[in-house]
Amino acid sequence: MAWIGSILWTAIDEGAVPDDSSFLAIPSPSEAGAVSTRCGSGGCSRIMTVNVKPPQAPQSLAAEMGLTQERCEPMNLWTMRRTCTGVSGDARGLQIYLQYSPFFSKY
Repeated sequence: MAWIGSILWTAIDEGAVPDDSSFLAIPSPSEAGAVSTRCGSGGCSRIMTVNVKPPQAPQSLAAEMGLTQERCEPMNLWTMRRTCTGVSGDARGLQIYLQYSPFFSKY
């Protein structure tokens, strides 16, 4: 019953976001900055602003972290959802996001 309840809660809990401990470590000399939560029609995400410092550039830092494209962890069998990590940004900065994949996703 607890497992079924967990799955049902997961299906309706669109405001859920992964814990901050799920963020990847930032390679030096760059450092983690502010963390915030943003919500939209696709659910909510945790966003970490990264303070990129020379000689690194946002794109090279994302590549060094293995985030050239969004990646998702294996499905958690307790909650039946995956944690996905990706980046957004431009030449001025980098943001790393964490979000749960939709309950009924193609992943």
